[in-house]
Amino acid sequence: MVILVIAGVVLSLQFGGNSHGPENEEDLFDNEGRYDSSNLNYMGVIYSNRSDILNWNGGYSESTNCPWGRVHNGLDFAFRNDTDVIAAAPGIVEAIELSFLVNGTVYKVAVLIRFNSSLMIEYGFEGFSEDVEVRAQQVAMLDIEEGDWVAKGDVIGQFLQGGGGDHIHFGIYVGEATCPVPFFSPDAYAELMELVHSFQPTWNLCYP
Repeated sequence: MVILVIAGVVLSLQFGGNSHGPENEEDLFDNEGRYDSSNLNYMGVIYSNRSDILNWNGGYSESTNCPWGRVHNGLDFAFRNDTDVIAAAPGIVEAIELSFLVNGTVYKVAVLIRFNSSLMIEYGFEGFSEDVEVRAQQVAMLDIEEGDWVAKGDVIGQFLQGGGGDHIHFGIYVGEATCPVPFFSPDAYAELMELVHSFQPTWNLCYP
């Protein structure tokens, strides 16, 4: 882990890998009775209003046999500028990580929220900018810090839409990335499919 300070904001940086499982699978997770962590089958959507979403950029795929033609370990939502990103499920903010993709031209501020000892949810604020001030601005727009407990529906932060391609990358990790469909509530899944089909009428959320 590396500590970086940008415009007075302290970030812990971790690089590489798509696994966000616990270091020791035997670690006990105690949410002190805040919610039912035995089974996540009640996850909601991450937006307050469907009108918050500019575009649906792609879903989860384990091969190139999908409409977007590449392996992709999450769901991409192009949020409008300054709109709320909300927690799909409860948990504890385990880490806020800044990583750099595509030779430093794309950044991701990843908010990692642990639901239980085996399941982690990632809210990746991804933007196309090499400007450190832009990246610091997105960090400043977060409403949570490491160690905070969040409830389903809490605001994680506001999204900084700086230009074409900026989006939220939403991922579920059970050791490794996995299709999020089984974790949504029936109502949330129906809402999400209506959103997707409003942009891409034939697309599914996940492709094997």
